[in-house]
Amino acid sequence: MWSLSALEIRNSWLECPSFYEPKPKEKLVPVKGKRNILITSALPYVNNVPHLGNIIGCVLSADVFARYCRLRGYETLYVCGTDEYGTATETKALLEGVTPREVCDKYHNIHKEIYEWFNIEFDIFGRTTTPQQTEIAQDIFLKLYENGFTSTSSIDQLHCQNCDKFLADRFVTGACPFCGYDDARGDQCDGCSRLINAVELKNPKCHICKQEPKESTTVDTHLPTSGCYTVVLLKDEVREYIEKEIAKEDTRWSSNAVAIVKGWFKV
Repeated sequence: MWSLSALEIRNSWLECPSFYEPKPKEKLVPVKGKRNILITSALPYVNNVPHLGNIIGCVLSADVFARYCRLRGYETLYVCGTDEYGTATETKALLEGVTPREVCDKYHNIHKEIYEWFNIEFDIFGRTTTPQQTEIAQDIFLKLYENGFTSTSSIDQLHCQNCDKFLADRFVTGACPFCGYDDARGDQCDGCSRLINAVELKNPKCHICKQEPKESTTVDTHLPTSGCYTVVLLKDEVREYIEKEIAKEDTRWSSNAVAIVKGWFKV
């Protein structure tokens, strides 16, 4: 039976001709008069080594579509990168005894090398911790804040006096208030799969020092997540924009997308 080794498959794959030529950075902008296509795939978390399921379920389909668009002559930009914020990064750093930055640097390079091995043709493979990404994210939030699209409210959180920090979901464990499972996290119970608010846990313990945290009230500025708050505030403007886009002869809105968006206005 004819077969190839993993090394032979890899070498033959890399020897295949490619129509892809990385774009100079100064040309990564829309080109007037051409069909401009921006493609993104879900950002992989940086706290672990990607496996085959990550490739198939995330970047591969976007890469195939990007190749198709380039062959059609479209001005194509395929962007991805490692998601380096969140408690998962911090817990991984504690586990390995290094700083979060060292974890991000290590696993970003691992991700990049693996995607290059699979010949995934990103135009940009970046990081969420770059100065440019940080500036853009902060600018978006500040504009929302200045225009009154954020909400301020008091919330109850668990605070570890020993570690002198508020405990995010993965930094607190305890007994599930629903099923009694004794190793539930502060966001979800693996015993019954119910979502949990950390302050609901029974006999909570700090994941870092194993001490009992105390409940404390903080003031939080955030984007409202219920009732499509921002859509309500901008209802007329958003409706006018959507109806204008849908009415175009060359509209790219699918019937499914139209139905979903119209449903939001009924919330």
